[in-house]
Amino acid sequence: MTDRHRPAVVRWQRRLLAVLAAALLAAGASAAPAAAHNVLISSSPADGASVPETPAAVVLTFDEPAISMGTQVLISGPAGEVQQGSPRLVDNTVTQDLAPGAAAGAYTVTWRVTSLDGHPVSGTLTFTAVGAGADRPTTAPAPTPDGADPSSGSIPWWLWGVIVLVVATTAVAGARAISRARSRRA
Repeated sequence: MTDRHRPAVVRWQRRLLAVLAAALLAAGASAAPAAAHNVLISSSPADGASVPETPAAVVLTFDEPAISMGTQVLISGPAGEVQQGSPRLVDNTVTQDLAPGAAAGAYTVTWRVTSLDGHPVSGTLTFTAVGAGADRPTTAPAPTPDGADPSSGSIPWWLWGVIVLVVATTAVAGARAISRARSRRA
């Protein structure tokens, strides 16, 4: 490369770097609200509680919705694991059914949920059931108004829009910078 072309290449590289930095900053700033990790704010039964009978389900309430990918609730009691089916995610709650007729005794709930930003958060809680649970049917997931499965764990539509916008802007800016650099060399 001749010295005559070097300044144009350096300018082109600086412009490309500036465009990429701006795109990354825009992506980071727009995704910041979704970057928080879930925090367990309550459970039913409450941690350390003594309940009259083994509940039909354990309900975990978080400060924000979780996604189904990687979400798991394991419940063990006197007879071993008693969770039944997959956890249901609706709004900020994760509900895990227990097997009907689960025995009285001490229970440990080990949970892991995936935050909207993709990071897993986990914890453990305990409760004691004084009496055995009744043989009752488990509940089905509540349908949402739009008919979507609440446990789908999909990424919000607006976040996909931001990702597509950033990628498209970066690609267009890069293509323009390359085109300008080539036309200057010719």
